[in-house]
Amino acid sequence: MGLQMNGRQGRRQFLRKGGGAISALGLAPALAGAQPATISAPAVSGAGWEVTNINNNGADMYVKVVTAMTLNVIDVDIAFVITSTPSTAGGVVLYCTGAVSRGAAPTFSGGSAEYFYPATDSNFGSVQIYNPNSLTVSYSADFTQPTLFAVDLKTWVPTDGTASATFRHLTTEPSLSLNAGDYLVFHMNHAGVPGDAEMQIVLAYS
Repeated sequence: MGLQMNGRQGRRQFLRKGGGAISALGLAPALAGAQPATISAPAVSGAGWEVTNINNNGADMYVKVVTAMTLNVIDVDIAFVITSTPSTAGGVVLYCTGAVSRGAAPTFSGGSAEYFYPATDSNFGSVQIYNPNSLTVSYSADFTQPTLFAVDLKTWVPTDGTASATFRHLTTEPSLSLNAGDYLVFHMNHAGVPGDAEMQIVLAYS
């Protein structure tokens, strides 16, 4: 419950202070002495989703963009909490992303994680790994776009469950043009001690 209250308070603060973030994007009224701004105020919209007992699996939520717009601000709360104490201590990893599928509904990787991979960004070459100490290194993929955010929540869960819940609040300002027919795609997948995962999303757009 504490995590949920923290998230709601964060969203309320975002909505109250959204004008500051929007001003930083050049969408606020013009400064005194300048010509008045002629664009309308951005709209704010939000949705959320929860995966109950996410246990070494993944899921996705996506929504079609019906009207062309500029996505100015995205504000996200992500939280994970165990649903019962484990018989042995262990870790939790919750990997969460937001991205855009251009011009078509998304397709997913299959398998338990059900990743969504946006298109490879042609402005960058392939990722290279320098690993002189023979460490175990892995990476998700080459750079992709349009990517809105990527969050990796990790926590340790003792057998009594103390202090094992984890959450993250983030705000980004992508100023990203979206076309009618694009899709916003949100993803969560998990490994480790089972529990519930939730993502709440607030968008400011014009």
